Amino acid sequence: MKRILIIFLLISLLVPLAVSAETSMDLLSFLKILDLEQCLLKSYRCIPLGCGATPPLDRICHNVPVGFVETTTAPFATTVPFVGTLLSIIGEEAKLGGAGGSSQQGQANLHYFETHVFNLPTRTFIKLRYPFLKLCSWGSTPWEINYLSEADAVNWRTGIADYASYQFLFGMIAQISQICTMTSIGDNAGDAVGETINIPGIGVFKDICMGTWGVTYPRVGFSNPQSEVVASAIAAYRASRIVARPFARVVFLPKLFDPDLKMQLGYPLWGKPLNCFSKGTTPMVWDNFTTKMPKGAGYIWVLWEKKCCCFPSTGCVGLPPFI
Repeated sequence: MKRILIIFLLISLLVPLAVSAETSMDLLSFLKILDLEQCLLKSYRCIPLGCGATPPLDRICHNVPVGFVETTTAPFATTVPFVGTLLSIIGEEAKLGGAGGSSQQGQANLHYFETHVFNLPTRTFIKLRYPFLKLCSWGSTPWEINYLSEADAVNWRTGIADYASYQFLFGMIAQISQICTMTSIGDNAGDAVGETINIPGIGVFKDICMGTWGVTYPRVGFSNPQSEVVASAIAAYRASRIVARPFARVVFLPKLFDPDLKMQLGYPLWGKPLNCFSKGTTPMVWDNFTTKMPKGAGYIWVLWEKKCCCFPSTGCVGLPPFI
């Protein structure tokens, strides 16, 4: 634990140094993975005089990127420079072995991913792309590293901290009763138009279920879907819930991610035809069924949440959706 605290203190010192050395090119090229057309513009809603205030205000709602998750097939591998800086420190301390190392390896279609959850200053980039678009201000979007599974190696491989939780118990019930499939119906139906359609009475399972992907708990890097990119999506969502619920887990910077967030496949390819969808969405509408990636390579996911705010009224003239 002492070593982890030392590593955490080094984040604030080393990340700015890594950023200053890499941002001149990497920041803009990296932020191009944001699918602003599907995730931002499709979700954009303006309700004339919708805030019910004086003076009159329009209500604006749209998705915003609140985090990124990188999944890799080998420990300490990354395509993100400032994440690599911290991983190199952890690697020296942990002296971790191979990526698998679990008794679960005998299962069919088993996949394992390490995960890295982090954030980037995306707002400035979006304003450069759409300078006249009214965007909700959701506070600062700093450079930050929230979670690295290599630092939480035992829990990420075994899920030992989750087996005593009520979420794991509810997950078992949901899996037996097929409730998880039910929870995704409303979310998936709304993805095509950028909205989430809530189904009453099943909100308690939102954090526990991943729709057609199965259950969230235990939050480990192992899963056994036939598709590698679906396994990556499962790892990415589970990592976001670790950051949101960090009890007994090694999390550098906790963050209250919404369990109803949208996921976007950003790197190295985009989902087709749908590229901004709820967790648990059937792979048929977004999995490209590409060949297996080389060992060490991985995917990057963007996490989007819906935000709403009020602006001085213009009657929503000239604003999206551009559908």
